[in-house]
Formats: sequence, C-alpha cells, structure tokens
Amino acid sequence: MRRGFFTIFLFLCLLCAPVRAEAVKLSIEIPSVYETVLESGRDFYVAGRIDREGISPAELPIDIRVEVAEAGLMRDGIRIPLRTVESHVDRTSGLTPRRDIWFRYEGKAPWTKLSPEELMASPPPDLVYRHGDPQSFYDPRLKAAVTEEGYAALVQGGNTKDFDSDYKKLYRDDLEWKYYRVTVSAISGGRVLAERYVDVMLGSVPDKMLARFSPPAHMKKVTEFAAARGYRIYGDPFPGYWFRGLPGTYEIPLRWRFNDALEYNSGRVHAVLYNIPEKRSASQEVELGRIAFEGRMFRDDEVWFYCYDTGEPSLKYAAWDGEHVKDGKIIKLYEGERLRFTRAEIGARPEKYFPTRNAGNVDWNVYDSVAAAPGLPVTLYGVVPPIQPPLSEVEQNDDGTYTIKNRIAKIRYRLEEKSTGEVIEKDFPTGLERYYDPRDEKWASPSIYEFRHTITVPGGGKRRLYTVTTEAFDSRGEPVGGAETMFYLWIR
Repeated sequence: MRRGFFTIFLFLCLLCAPVRAEAVKLSIEIPSVYETVLESGRDFYVAGRIDREGISPAELPIDIRVEVAEAGLMRDGIRIPLRTVESHVDRTSGLTPRRDIWFRYEGKAPWTKLSPEELMASPPPDLVYRHGDPQSFYDPRLKAAVTEEGYAALVQGGNTKDFDSDYKKLYRDDLEWKYYRVTVSAISGGRVLAERYVDVMLGSVPDKMLARFSPPAHMKKVTEFAAARGYRIYGDPFPGYWFRGLPGTYEIPLRWRFNDALEYNSGRVHAVLYNIPEKRSASQEVELGRIAFEGRMFRDDEVWFYCYDTGEPSLKYAAWDGEHVKDGKIIKLYEGERLRFTRAEIGARPEKYFPTRNAGNVDWNVYDSVAAAPGLPVTLYGVVPPIQPPLSEVEQNDDGTYTIKNRIAKIRYRLEEKSTGEVIEKDFPTGLERYYDPRDEKWASPSIYEFRHTITVPGGGKRRLYTVTTEAFDSRGEPVGGAETMFYLWIR
C-alpha cells in the first residue's frame, strides 16, 4: 500500500514540476552596459542569448517577452508595462518561423542584398509579422524573433511613430525622460522559465563622439580618445541597422537615420574632422545635418571640433637618418576657430595623395614659419570646420538625410614680401581626396572639411621672406570669420 502511495505521489510531483526550468539562462547584450542611456523618445533593440544547456529548441520551445516599465515602480514591486513585445515561435521547431519574416519589405535600403537564407540566421526583429495577416507587420508588439541561440526585439519609443507602424493606435505616451526597467522573460508552456532585466535612461547622452568609422587606424584613435574621457561611441546597432549574426547589414534607412540623428539633438558633440565626404556619409548627411538643422553648429559650448595635429592618425616621413613614423594626436580647435593648419610638406609631391606613403620632408608647425629652397613647392594641409548656415540652407530630405548647402568652400592666400612690395594672391577650393589602396588609384575617399594646397613661389634663387595670411569664403562667396591666420614663408 505504501509502495503504491509513494508511486502516485512521485508521479504527481513530476507532473507539477517545471520542465527543466533551471536549464534555461538568458543574457541581455543589447543595450550594452555602455549604452544604457539613450536619447528621449528613441527606439532601441533588446537582444541577447538563450542558453538551453543542451536541450534543443524543438524539445523546449521558448518565447521571449520584453516589457518596458518605469524602473521606480518596478523597484516598489509595481509592474505596469508601457511596452510589451513578444515572440511567437513555431511549436515544432521552437524558432521564429520563416513564414513570419517579411523578406519583401520595401522599406529596406536598395543596396541591402542579404538573401532570405542569410537573414534567417538572425532575423531583424523589424521584419516580424503574423503570416497571413499583412496588416500585422505594423504592430510593434510583434517585433521579436527567436533563433537557436538568441533573441532580438525592437522597442519603439516614439521617434519613428509615423513610419510603418500602428504606434499611435496602441500607445498614448512616448518613452521620454525617465528611468525604465527592461525585463526579458523566457516563456514556455505559459510558465516563465527565466528572467533578466536592465535599467535604461531615456534622456540625453551628455558627451558623444561624431566621426567616420573608417579607416581602421582612425577608428582605433577615436575609440581610445573617447574611452579615456568617457565620451559615447555608438556601437550598439541602431534600430533599422541590424547586423548581429549576419554576414552584412540589413538597413531600413528611415528608421536608423531618424534614431541616429536624434542622438545628436542634445548633449555635447565631439566631432573629429577626418575623412568626411559630402555624400553617403552618416557623419555628414545625418549627424552634422541634424546639428545644422537644429541651428546648433555655431554653439561652441555644445559642438566641439577636433582634428589630428599631423593631419593623419600616423604618417611616415623622411628625416636625416632615414624614415620615421609620427603618431597623430586628436586635438581640439579653439572656440570660433575656422581654419587650422596641420603640417607642410616641402618639395614636389605626387598629384594623388596616399596617406600610407612617405610624406617626405615635413614641417610639423606651420605657425612658427615654413622654410623652402627657391623653386620648391610647399604643400599645406589643414582643416576647416562646418559653419552654421541659415536654416533655409539646411534641407531635410525624404530619405532621413539632411543637405547642408553652405560650408567653407575656398581659402585665399596672400603672400607679401614687405621689402620689395611683392604681393601674390592664390585661391584654392577646400577638400582633399585620399587614396588608400596603391593597387587601385581610381578609388578615392573625399573629405570636405580638410584641404591640401600646394604653393610654389615664382622667381630665382634670391632669398625672400613672405608674410602669408589667409581668408576663407563660404559657398556663396561670403567671408567667414575665424579663418584669418598668419605665418612666415622663408625662401632660402
């Protein structure tokens, strides 16, 4: 009798026990620990790993639920989700099914070429919908995907509420200026098997970097510079710019550009003027564009401009004892400074500029005078920061970019030899082109806020001393204040 009772009791215990609940572990990797402060109203991804400890997804199907609630209330034990996003995995495979991913979404960038097979390795949560219900694509509550080893969800804060979303039908308030707790739950059979949370602040990042992410040597310098000062570099993927677990990036320009631009709408911006082109550059068309659109470019307390003191992250040059390498340092321009020389190269230089090649004879401080032998050209390098144009000259485009229609476009050099009264004036356009691959001299990387100007003084072998002064002019030919500089040029 006792034996039968024990058997029944054991059976009931096994029936009521959770199925391997202890076997599931969750992590939250996005937002990363460095990016838990975001701009007020921003969308953001929540992503991490699922560790089933050897159990296959088919044996233990798990849905992921992401909830966003006020952190203060959560600490008091009050859980009122303001956002809830939940996956709906296939009960057979335990994964987000292929049929629930909208591969034909027309909002993707035309240059995005990832195949459905490649995307299924880590589906962008932006593409999740309910198969058979096309309208469900616009439901922000469905934007979560589960793979064999991980999960990802899109949380909409309000910044892109008007873009491909039923946001306004579902949410009354945006996620603004408050601490929130983001809770991720692993759910199977109606039971919560594991939970993790991270607290995020929707407000303003006080100090953030603005820089091109290429070439790698430049990005390494910027990363080290930012880390030493606690400045933010945005490394987590912006919503609409999904690359986690993929061989490329899946882009939805109207989502990621609006979220990227929003981050540069407040706080202090630290902009490194290196290798920034006019087109196809988030630094120029999104981030600097948003700053100019908001009229912040002239605010020296909010936007700080930097350059390399040598003009490059590092540069090979010729010395009396052979080739040396000089390490470039990121330095801040003075308030109101609109022109900074970084170096002068003495002697004939190739028409095309390869920064990886030897720069030859270099003068590292233009301002304490430059010397050259008669007839030798002098090539000057430097930067001219963006200027704040009238707001009528900053255009907001339909693709989420901005067009800044005015900048420093020309530098005028005036060389005066006071003993003879000789005066030489030369005008040069701003901008330079870098060639990084010696094997492909057709591919250039343009930079609109830097310059490379070669001056050759005519005349014979007579020694002369020129006072060189500069002026700068914008795209409309108007003079730009703060670009007046002076140095001496010795011909000897």
